[in-house]
Amino acid sequence: MKTNRIFSIMNVVSWIVFIGLCIKAGSIIFVAILSLFVNKSATENLYMGMDFSNLYDFSVNHYTFTVLFLILITCLKTYIFYLLIKIFKNLNFQKPFAKSIVDLIFKISYVSLSVGLVGVAANSYITWLRSKIFFTSINIDSSAYIFMAGVVFIIASLFKRAAEIQSENDLTI
Repeated sequence: MKTNRIFSIMNVVSWIVFIGLCIKAGSIIFVAILSLFVNKSATENLYMGMDFSNLYDFSVNHYTFTVLFLILITCLKTYIFYLLIKIFKNLNFQKPFAKSIVDLIFKISYVSLSVGLVGVAANSYITWLRSKIFFTSINIDSSAYIFMAGVVFIIASLFKRAAEIQSENDLTI
C-alpha cells in the first residue's frame, strides 16, 4: 500500500516537472523566434533574466547557436520526464520487469547521456564565447547527467536480467 502511494506521488511530481520543462522549452523557443524575426530587444530577457543582448549584437550566428543549445538541452530533459511518465503508465506490479519498461529505462539512460554530452559541448562553446564577449553566464550541469546516465544504465541492465528471469519462470510454470 505504501509503495503504491509513493509511486502515485512520484507520478504527480513527474507530471509537474514535465509540464514545467515544457513551459520552459516553449518560452525559450518563442522568445528566440521573437528576437530573431520580430524584435531584437527580446534578447534582453530570453528566459528568467538571461540577457543575451550583447551576444546578439556581437553575432547573430553565435546567439542562434547558444539558444539552440539551450533549446536542445531543455527538450532532452523534457523527454526524460516524458519517458518516466510512460514508465509509470505502463508499470504493472504483478509483472514489473516487462520488456517495455526495460526499453524505456534504457532510453532514459541514452537521453541522459545525450544531455550530458550536449551540455559539455555547450559549456565549452559558451566558455569560448565568454572569452570574446560578456553576456549572462549559463551553467549547464552536464557531469550530473553523465553520471545519471551511467547509474540508470546499470539499473536498466539489472531490470533486463530480471525480465529474462521472470520470462523463464513464466515458461516453467
